Amino acid sequence: MLALRVEDVDFTARTARIEWQFAPQSKIRTVPKTPRSRRTVPLPLVVANAVREHLAEFPPTTDGTIFTTRFGSPYRHDYYGSRIFGAAAEQAGLPENITTHDLRHHYASVLLMQGESVIVVAERLGHENATLVLSTYGHLMPDSEERTRRAVDDAWGCAPDVPPSEGTSV
Repeated sequence: MLALRVEDVDFTARTARIEWQFAPQSKIRTVPKTPRSRRTVPLPLVVANAVREHLAEFPPTTDGTIFTTRFGSPYRHDYYGSRIFGAAAEQAGLPENITTHDLRHHYASVLLMQGESVIVVAERLGHENATLVLSTYGHLMPDSEERTRRAVDDAWGCAPDVPPSEGTSV
């Protein structure tokens, strides 16, 4: 997020391209750590609106960087994490000691609990495969007897409130 530029955000398509990161302990823009880390992610309306509001109040730098210090330079990870994010989280009423990584976990958890596939969640997070998502978040995946019944009933065109036709047994 710290390396996000205006050109990486498409408000019409509601997407954001993750193309760059700032190297740890520096303000030098570098490619992300793995090829899968470079990706395009859907931009939820709540996020798109927040970015629009931010840009209206804090114009981007000449290179398009969206999130900068009051002096117009990029944030270092350590400073952002310890000073900026902590204060913003407190102001927003988030739990004490929450981290940006906790928000990443929240994002993955919300997607899984809403029925998004493990493969898609892995893509959104920039993981090489779904194994890490399964091992970390598998317990959050929706599961119920009724969901299993409904899946088969839907596949066979049977509505649960419709009695079986004559000649069939349940």
